Amino acid sequence: MALTTAAEVLTLAGRLPAGIPPERGEQLHAFVRQHRPASCLELGVAHGVSALYIAAALEANGAGKLTAVDRVQARNRQPLASDLIAKAGLSARVDVVYHETSYTWFLHDVLRVQRVDEGEIEPCYDFVFLDGAHTWDVDALAFGLVDRLLRPGGWILFDDLDWKLDDRWGRHPDHQRGLAHVAEIWELLVETNPAYDVLRVDGQWGWARKAESAAPPSRLLVKRDLVGAARDLARTARSRWQARGE
Repeated sequence: MALTTAAEVLTLAGRLPAGIPPERGEQLHAFVRQHRPASCLELGVAHGVSALYIAAALEANGAGKLTAVDRVQARNRQPLASDLIAKAGLSARVDVVYHETSYTWFLHDVLRVQRVDEGEIEPCYDFVFLDGAHTWDVDALAFGLVDRLLRPGGWILFDDLDWKLDDRWGRHPDHQRGLAHVAEIWELLVETNPAYDVLRVDGQWGWARKAESAAPPSRLLVKRDLVGAARDLARTARSRWQARGE
């Protein structure tokens, strides 16, 4: 029987090193349950943990499909994403695509298919989860391509906003290694794009909704610092405890 709940996904997948944590998985599952996207795209699959949360929600909804894309090197990961998805009984909900170069070329191919006779692009996705390369070089382009493929009212989710180049990227100059690449994409390309009318930062996640109309009349920007909020709650609790002691 196919998995349908976040709790079932956690039991199957646990806490794999390259997978999203269970609390984020629950959020992802709840989002898909609430918004009921028909066509989902995940860029960056790893072991397929986030794909499981999305697919389980689609299965619970009784409709929808996820295309999960990664490079061929992801086939070397154990457990393999497609194996976990099959074990969860969710293969009918997920197409796993391993591309020989980059998911930007996968997006190129989709754009080519979605180009209509009048030279326009017909959007085809309702929800896109971008959690792959994390570099400006790849994901800035990926966002630009996804933007053309995202339907009005659709959402894109960025993970790892504070991701930076580590020692493996020594050939890059210091100023590039010191930048949080995904945050740069968010701040320079997403927040400044008038096509998106709801923008929400939640810790390491950035959510953006594409407006239903070409010129949205207003924009909603919400930033939540979860660490800061936790500190505020702790401070309030200590103050109340001290007050009771007095």
